[in-house]
Amino acid sequence: MSMRQRSTKSSPGGTTKADNGDESKIKYTRTSKKGVPAIGQLAFVGFITLCLIVVVLMKGGNIPGLRGNVQPMIMMTPKGVAKFTMTPEESKRTYWVEKNKKINEPIIRAFRDRKWIKVNNYEDAQFLWTYSPDGSFFKTLKPWQRYNHIPGFNHWNNKDTYVAGFKDYERRVPGKDHYFNPETYRLAVEEERQQLAGVLRNQGGMNRPWVLKEGNVNQGRGITIMAPHSEELSNVLEDNPIDDYETEQLIMQRYVCNELTWDRRKYDVRMFWLIASVDPLLVLYHDGYVRIGNANYDETDFSNTRNHLTTHTRLAEEGKATWKEFEEHVRNHNRAAGLGISDPVSHVRNQFKEAIAETAAAFKDTSFNSKKMVEENGIAFYGADFILDQDLDVYYLEPQMGCGLDEDYNFRVVMHDQMFRTMVDVLGEILEKEEKGENLLPLNKLGKWQVVYADGWTYNYDGYKRSKQKKDCSLPKKK
Repeated sequence: MSMRQRSTKSSPGGTTKADNGDESKIKYTRTSKKGVPAIGQLAFVGFITLCLIVVVLMKGGNIPGLRGNVQPMIMMTPKGVAKFTMTPEESKRTYWVEKNKKINEPIIRAFRDRKWIKVNNYEDAQFLWTYSPDGSFFKTLKPWQRYNHIPGFNHWNNKDTYVAGFKDYERRVPGKDHYFNPETYRLAVEEERQQLAGVLRNQGGMNRPWVLKEGNVNQGRGITIMAPHSEELSNVLEDNPIDDYETEQLIMQRYVCNELTWDRRKYDVRMFWLIASVDPLLVLYHDGYVRIGNANYDETDFSNTRNHLTTHTRLAEEGKATWKEFEEHVRNHNRAAGLGISDPVSHVRNQFKEAIAETAAAFKDTSFNSKKMVEENGIAFYGADFILDQDLDVYYLEPQMGCGLDEDYNFRVVMHDQMFRTMVDVLGEILEKEEKGENLLPLNKLGKWQVVYADGWTYNYDGYKRSKQKKDCSLPKKK
């Protein structure tokens, strides 16, 4: 089946019945030794379990092993305003999208499907969408308008400021284990340069590959792979002095070894996250898709940086795979490698969710702060890229402010329609609750979105602790 055939119809957002379309008709007839029907015992146990879940969630906790789209039961009310400004009647459920950009078509389809009205003037729209941030909107929006970009995104969208933000977060909240962030050092910070020098000289760092990255570029640019025992690695600090302006945004990151490959090719997973509200801060997660590189993965050869990139290599066209294919890929590896993880897909997804939740927590004051906005609340749609190793441990590549919405594959049309239609549902529900002064949670129309951060409540993958004893990459073959 060709993935390249564009669909002319959108799939429905989901179903409410079982796969076979029949309602459950199971009856309980067994009785206990005391003559009490077993269904009564089950009901009692279920009631007690439900009470415990409610208590834990009200305290902002998580239920280990609990699956499904569970929302924290906490009160979410605004901090910045006593009452949100009412939207003028003529502007309710109206939207404006910048013109002549094909990449915005999925957004237009979603609003049209949900019966919102498109307007020609952004001044009249309740919701505004542009693919890239327009700084003029940050100064001119009306209090009741919502725009899909939030000031302060540069604090996490650049690689060096992302590292700085997490290091500051770890100082403010000690004890956090951000296992998803590879070992990283900023070359413009003397303390971190000394730490890197110690790792290279005394802790076996020269035996491993490293990645030198420029902070403010993406799409595969500004990346240099440094091979073990190479001259470039040995001289990295000398070649990038701290007083050189080009060093200001450089970071040095340990290469993730023993990556999980897709038919021997490097790949990453693009996830999505939504700032559904800034005041109070509410962040949602959504499954994404796979981007597959076009060079065979070889941990013994670090002579060519392009061969170790997934996207934008310009070697050939990259491949794509659906989330369903990714799930099967993860299950197959779990079985073949004998990892023994009972639910490997949830195991991987939970790491994605925790990484995004911690990103929201780390940058809530610098990036997701209504005091820096002229409108009373905000919404934003972002991406996040991850890789996995052979142990099914997840590593953050980077969060993404600009997510490509190309529809070169049929499955992306279907994915966009489901994801953005329910995003519009969430937006509409929140706007209604704001004006009525109601608690934002629970949301009734989440679709496949999942809450990962809610006004201080942070999703946590309970019970997961990553081993620090990870296998190093294979050394280059000796000639």
